Amino acid sequence: MDIAKAERSDLPSILKLQYEAYQSEAEIYGEMIPPLKQTIGELEEEFDEGIILKAVVHEEIVGSVRAKP
Repeated sequence: MDIAKAERSDLPSILKLQYEAYQSEAEIYGEMIPPLKQTIGELEEEFDEGIILKAVVHEEIVGSVRAKP
């Protein structure tokens, strides 16, 4: 596994992964939770305002984390 700073071009893959990862929580709560409502525009704002790291295995993004200064 490699950890690297995400590129803007990674954002659609990160958003898709986020959507897939939070499906079970949405089922538990019976509603659309905030991570499932996030748009690509909102994620781009987070990218511009902070740092997004990606975890990559065999050239596939398998995780991400965000931080703001």
